[in-house]
Amino acid sequence: MHCLESRHYMHTFLSSVFSIALVVGQLMCIPIASGTPNMTLLVYGLKGQRYLQGLAYTAAGFDFGVRDATNRFAGRFNLPLVYVSSDSILLCEDTAAYFDRVSRYYYGDLLPRGGNSSLAVIYPGCDESKTLAQFGKEWNVPVISTGTTFSNLRDRALFPTTVALGPIQYEIYGVFLLRLFAKFNWTSVSLIYDVSGRVAFNQIVSARIQGYVRRNGPDVQLHVFPLDCSAGKQDDVDYVTVLTAVSRVSRIILISVPHPITRNFLINSSKMGWKLGETVWISLDASQGPWGSLAWQFNDSNDGIALTAFRSVFKLEFCARQPTPEFRTFSAELRTRSERNYNVSFPPSSSGPSEFVITAYSAVLALAQVLNESLNDGGIFESGNEIARRFLSRTFYDPVVGDLYVDSAGERQRPMCLMDFDFTVREFQEVLSYTRGKSKDDDIGSVNNRTIDWATLDGKPLSNEPVCGFNEEKPSCKAQDKVVPVAATCTALAISLTIGGTAIMYRYFRRAKVKDVHGWWQLDQACLIVYYQPIHYGDF
Repeated sequence: MHCLESRHYMHTFLSSVFSIALVVGQLMCIPIASGTPNMTLLVYGLKGQRYLQGLAYTAAGFDFGVRDATNRFAGRFNLPLVYVSSDSILLCEDTAAYFDRVSRYYYGDLLPRGGNSSLAVIYPGCDESKTLAQFGKEWNVPVISTGTTFSNLRDRALFPTTVALGPIQYEIYGVFLLRLFAKFNWTSVSLIYDVSGRVAFNQIVSARIQGYVRRNGPDVQLHVFPLDCSAGKQDDVDYVTVLTAVSRVSRIILISVPHPITRNFLINSSKMGWKLGETVWISLDASQGPWGSLAWQFNDSNDGIALTAFRSVFKLEFCARQPTPEFRTFSAELRTRSERNYNVSFPPSSSGPSEFVITAYSAVLALAQVLNESLNDGGIFESGNEIARRFLSRTFYDPVVGDLYVDSAGERQRPMCLMDFDFTVREFQEVLSYTRGKSKDDDIGSVNNRTIDWATLDGKPLSNEPVCGFNEEKPSCKAQDKVVPVAATCTALAISLTIGGTAIMYRYFRRAKVKDVHGWWQLDQACLIVYYQPIHYGDF
C-alpha cells in the first residue's frame, strides 16, 4: 500500500490523452497493493460553476467518498479516482459531444486490465445518459448516474448495469400528483408554467408532468398555460387574462414559475375578487432552487394580501432533510474543500453544498458496500450486471448523510412531500408524503398524523368544480334558471289579482255601507205590505 498523488495521476492521464481537464487538488492515500482488486472510478462531468451537478461542486463529495470507503474497507480493494472533463464541457448539451473520452480511456488507459480489476463510470450530469448506459452494457461495467434523473433508464433489460442515484427525480412529481388528484377527486387541473428556460427546473418539471399525466391519467384534464417569464418580459405577464381563462376550466392550479411571479398571481387573483378557499394553488418547487423558498413577505404594500392568499397555497417538493450535528459538521467540511480545492464561491445566503455533492459521497460509499459484498460472496468482483443488481430494492443506511433507497428499477427514490401553509406560524409544513416503491399501499400518507388546514368555509377539501359548473352550465342549474322567472311571474300575477280583487270588493262594500248610513229611514218596496179590507159605510 502506498499513497498515490491524485494531482500527478490526473496530469499524467489527461496530458497524454486529452490535455489537462480537471485536477484533483490534494494528496490522496489510495491502497495499491499487489493482488488487491481495483475498481477505478471514472467520473465524467461538467466543468465550471454553472450547474450544481458540475465537478467543481461535486468533486469534494467523490473525494471524501473514496477517503471514507478506503478507511471503512481497508485492504479489501483499491478505488483509484479519475476525473474526465474539459474546458469545452460547460453546458448540459456539451457532455454528449465528448462521451468518446470515456471510451478512449476504457480502451487505452485503463490499467491494469482484466483479472480482478474493473471500471465504474460515474456521471454527475444533467440527465441519465443512454450512451454511457450502452457503454456499460457493452463493457459489462457498472454505470452510476448521480445527476438529474428523468426515469429514462428504468428498463433493466436494456440497461442492466446502470443505476440512477441522483437527488432530483422529475417523474415522481407526476406520480405524486395523480395520487393526490385521485385522493380528492380532482379531474380538471390547470398548469401555469414558464417556458423561457430562465429557471430550467420550471420548464422541465412541467413537461414531465404533462407527459406522465397524458400517459397515466386518462381521467384528468390538464389545461396548460405557458408563459414567457424571461428577465425582460416578466413585467409583461397579463395576470388578469390568464386568471380569467383558468377560472373557466379549473379550481386546482399547478404553478411552476419564478417565485416572485407566483406571488403576483396570488395577489392579482385576490384583487379580481377570487374568494379565499375557492381555489387550490400547488407550487412545484425544488429544494435549494435559485429563488430560495416561496415567500409571501416582500416588505411591500401587498404583503397583507399575499399572506391571506397563501392560506390556499401548497408546495410540492422533496421532503426536507432533518440535519443532525454530525451532518452539519460534514457539510462544513465539504464546503471548505470545495472552496479551497475547486475554487467554488458560495453566495453569502447559501447554506453550502447541495444535495448533488451529498449524493456523490453516498454513491461512492454505496458502491463500496456492494463491492465488499461481492468479494465476500465470490472472492472476486462480479460483473457490472451483478454489481448493479445488488443495488436494487434496498436501502443503504448512513447515520450522517441519511439513507439512500433504490427501487427495483435501479432508481433512487426520495420521499416527496406536499406542504401546507400554516397561517399561525406563517411557514410551510409537510402534511402528505410518498416514496415510490416504498410507501404503504403505494399511496400518499400523512406526515406525523398532520391534517391539511383547508381554507374552504366548511374546512373540507375543495370540490373539483363549483355547484353549477365553471360557467353555470349544469343542466340542473339551467332548469332552475327557467323555473325561477316563471315562478316569479306567477307570484307577481297572483299578487296583482289579489290586490285588484281586494280593491273591487272594498269599493263594493264601502258603497253598500254608505248607503246604509245615509238612508236608514228609507224602506225598500219589498218591505211594504199592502193590506186591503173593504169598508161598509152603512155600519156606522
